[in-house]
Amino acid sequence: MDDASAQERKKYPEELVPPEEDEIFISDRTVKRVAKSIKWYKRGCSKHTAACHAVGSCKIGHLQETLPLSEEERKLPYWRDNFEAVRQDETRHDPRQSVELLKTLLLYDEMEPLLRLAVHPKICLPIHYAYLENDLESWCTDIKNSALIAYIGLNMFVVKPELYDPTTRSLALAEMKKKYRLAYTPEMFDYRNTSSYQSILTRVTYTSRPHDYGVCALPHREFFGIEKDMITTSPYSRLLQDRLGQVPPSQLLDARYRSWYVPTASDVSTVLSILQTRVPTELALEILEYADYTAKRRIPVAHDPLHADNAEELKKYLNYCWKVLVRIDMLAKADGRWIDWEYEVTDIIYGLWGVPGSKKMSTTVTEWDYAGRQYGEIDLGRVRRTFI
Repeated sequence: MDDASAQERKKYPEELVPPEEDEIFISDRTVKRVAKSIKWYKRGCSKHTAACHAVGSCKIGHLQETLPLSEEERKLPYWRDNFEAVRQDETRHDPRQSVELLKTLLLYDEMEPLLRLAVHPKICLPIHYAYLENDLESWCTDIKNSALIAYIGLNMFVVKPELYDPTTRSLALAEMKKKYRLAYTPEMFDYRNTSSYQSILTRVTYTSRPHDYGVCALPHREFFGIEKDMITTSPYSRLLQDRLGQVPPSQLLDARYRSWYVPTASDVSTVLSILQTRVPTELALEILEYADYTAKRRIPVAHDPLHADNAEELKKYLNYCWKVLVRIDMLAKADGRWIDWEYEVTDIIYGLWGVPGSKKMSTTVTEWDYAGRQYGEIDLGRVRRTFI
């Protein structure tokens, strides 16, 4: 991570100048680029989704001319006041939109404004971000954990082709039947039926109601083809935890959406072409917008990310998750802080494949006792988990 983060940092000026007091340091170009996601979280629930999100963009539709960020939100006092409010625990202040804006800029790789904020002596973005995430954990999926769990989990499944490739699976089942004289069904070797995959799916795509903040879930939803309200049970609840790996993934969806078709960009283009044979293009676009028929799924084969036909989109998605993690590390280091990635990875692995019961595979230590602790680390209060 250190090498990747250092390489990414070279894309920006070596000496970054903090924003001036009255400077509009988030450009019009940047705001227009991230406008869809800003409008999404500002409206909460909307018929406009993140179809044009950072992972890729759908060329269908048009962008409203009015910029979704005010001049005040693009100036230094907005960020400084939010940070001070959180640090002083001013409950009367609602900092959620500043958190969503931070995430949005990071997801779209609009890092220069954030790096300039990070070098300001009165702004501490990584800590500002960490404080807010801890406070809002009940209804806001953490951007770092979402990208990390998807990146580690899906990469682990990729190296086990018997769990997703029909040919390899058939050979593995035949060998096991010969060796153990037991008949194993294909469903028993389908990665989608594992608790680990279902944990990944629910954790990265979930946003609770009635709060609809959680812009970090948008690129993951777009990849998996999970629309808002499809998964409404918290992935941390006992109700869902008890079901993971015990039911098909479709049973984790809200009953209203178990047969719901989530369109891809190709689907939208096809429908647009059909409409254009009957009505003018402008009217056809309005019909699609009114019907909310926009691209909400990137993988061609639905509900099977590791399907061979999804290989190209899977590669793009995993690469995107890695880049998000690199940007997070770069932003933390810009303020002289660091992230214990060894712990982060260990904790994700334990969460997905930890051994229950008496077979102890890891131990925990308090914040001051674990090896490698450094001053300035993010999330100081977290307990470290290490493998035995």
